[in-house]
Amino acid sequence: MISWIKEDWKHNRFRLFCETIGSICFISIYVLMAWYGDAVSVFAIFLIQIAGSSLHIVNAYMRNSANILMLNVIVIVIAVFGIGKMFLGE
Repeated sequence: MISWIKEDWKHNRFRLFCETIGSICFISIYVLMAWYGDAVSVFAIFLIQIAGSSLHIVNAYMRNSANILMLNVIVIVIAVFGIGKMFLGE
């Protein structure tokens, strides 16, 4: 696995950046939920999720991974739906 990171660092730093920051976004969601429990801001979770998924979409496109790309598109659609439902009512 270290060799993969070294390879990306040498040949595709932007892809490594997108993958790393995108993953940190998702890890931060779980940290926020663990820390704040039921008091966590769902809106903040959705925004972080959209940011992380956007970065993962870029990464999936650069890796030619249709499955990961579609998964993250679906995640963004769900998050946008959730935000819309929060602010526009039920």
